[in-house]
Amino acid sequence: MPNACASPRARRRAPASAACCVRPPKPRRSRPWSATPTVRCRCWFPKAWTARYWSRATRRASWWSPTPATWRWTMSRNKSALAIALVAAFAAAPLSAAELVVVNLDAGTGAGLDDPTPRAPEGGNPATTLGEQRQVVYAYAARMWGAIMQSEVPIIVGARFIPQACTATGAVLGSAGTTSVFRDFPGAIAPGTWHNVALTEAIVGFDANPGALDISSQFNSRISGDPACLGGADWYYGLDGQTPAGSVNFLNVVMHEIGHGIGFQSFLNVSTGSMFAPDAANPSGYPDVYLRNAFNNTLGKAFPVMNNAERAFSVRDAGRTVWTGGNVASAAPDFLDPRLAINISAPAGLEGPREAGRSTLGPFVTPGSFSGEVVVADDGIGAGGDACEPLANAAAVAGRIALVDRGTCTFDVKALNAQSAGASGVLVANNVAGLVEPGGVNAAVAIPVLGLSQADGNVVRAASPGVQVEAITDPDRLVGADDAGRVRLNTPTTLAPGSTFSHYDTALSPNALMEPSITGTLRADLDVDLTPALFRDTGWGTNPGNARLGNCDTGVPVVDPAGVAVGASIEARSLICRAFAPNHGKYVGCMAAYADGLVAQGLIEGRDKGRVTSCAARNK
Repeated sequence: MPNACASPRARRRAPASAACCVRPPKPRRSRPWSATPTVRCRCWFPKAWTARYWSRATRRASWWSPTPATWRWTMSRNKSALAIALVAAFAAAPLSAAELVVVNLDAGTGAGLDDPTPRAPEGGNPATTLGEQRQVVYAYAARMWGAIMQSEVPIIVGARFIPQACTATGAVLGSAGTTSVFRDFPGAIAPGTWHNVALTEAIVGFDANPGALDISSQFNSRISGDPACLGGADWYYGLDGQTPAGSVNFLNVVMHEIGHGIGFQSFLNVSTGSMFAPDAANPSGYPDVYLRNAFNNTLGKAFPVMNNAERAFSVRDAGRTVWTGGNVASAAPDFLDPRLAINISAPAGLEGPREAGRSTLGPFVTPGSFSGEVVVADDGIGAGGDACEPLANAAAVAGRIALVDRGTCTFDVKALNAQSAGASGVLVANNVAGLVEPGGVNAAVAIPVLGLSQADGNVVRAASPGVQVEAITDPDRLVGADDAGRVRLNTPTTLAPGSTFSHYDTALSPNALMEPSITGTLRADLDVDLTPALFRDTGWGTNPGNARLGNCDTGVPVVDPAGVAVGASIEARSLICRAFAPNHGKYVGCMAAYADGLVAQGLIEGRDKGRVTSCAARNK
């Protein structure tokens, strides 16, 4: 079904699908959404990276490795024995693009990527066994990222399925990371700075990690319809983003995890604040290319110049740690929504906007749809006003906006108690630092709900009664960015290793591919949003050209400045069509059908379809 909101900007609000990490989604006026189980992303990085110091005299790496030599040998053996590399090896990458070679670490096991269980094709994935469908998805993701990134050196990606944590309400879907880091080599982004191996090789132009994987990735084999795991959810192996309810989109997960391996990660010890590999010369360790772009607004300091205690504080300073790179800042206005705010018009002295957090409860709030006097809720229990019991001051709340505290009970209970008291809306004040976005799904909530930071909640409470508010759109500020337009990094108050710092903040709207918790609106088959911009800030080159089928230029950009990657998807689809078509005519027909779908979604025009089809015809 064509996307009803498929204009160049509305394509961000594409049909619902699951993602690497799923949380109750943010409602969008023009973006379909549905409730999904909460799934935590454990975007894992190897516990012991191979650290290499470059010898300028010989242009070879001298080694210091905390990793056992047997590990090195095993990886080397796997790489040579299993370099069959999934379906991504079916065709060479176009000039100027990177080549991601996927090594099937499940080969010969009869499980995971090698599982022979019959399975019907779905969502443009033509394979007919479970293992082959998984391989096709990985091949698609590898070609997508390969089309976007620039490197003359193949990026070797290990892939496998293993059992990972899973309960009825939450799971680890996947994990990935680099296998080696380098510093002080010719062409390095900065001296004394760690680079992951894929970026290092892109800079130096040769294999700096011979005989080993560059990225290690693994995915949860327990997600298979087991009621004890996500309530029976299964992976969806389609390539079209049309994920059925109760399924988890495998392509979105793979795109997210490969993104970590390419470079969306820091090697900071988030528990202690120590940078990687401290030594006598640098007891706090050395920064990495990711960390060099991080800044904390509370301290007013960049991460490299902080001490360990300051870095440990900053990765727990919710909403206050941001990305300073210029490429992300330039792309953010084309991706992020204008910030929703609560404008205070009275009493005197408090006038002005305060950032508001959207909720998944109640009707979608638009400017003018949320206004009135604020009354502090009183449920008659204790000194707080968490509205976990029926309100004792219902007469005062009726017809007004109830200010309630976060905590003790779920957000829908608070909203329903305020609604029963006659409130016209609910403001939830956070009980910890930072903005709250009240989550949950309950169709009985019929009044609008918004969140406030703890600081702003305290201001409104202290000035009540008599506080008048109205929801507005702040055109000068972006959702998920600070007032200077710098996009926030994920630094929740409660430390979450594997999630903290090496992700964008969950406050971004629309949701981004590299958030730790991503709603069903993600469409990684077409859109990688702010991820390439962040890679450019860390030193990567991305492909500025058009998608190519063989030597033929389709005229469709591989990726636009805001991360819409239609051209990359054309190259990825060509890989799959070519691999499974019984003859050249069927391949051309497969590509023509895909181009028709892009036209129907408003992502390309008719003349673009003609060029895609013509290039497919020439691609023999």
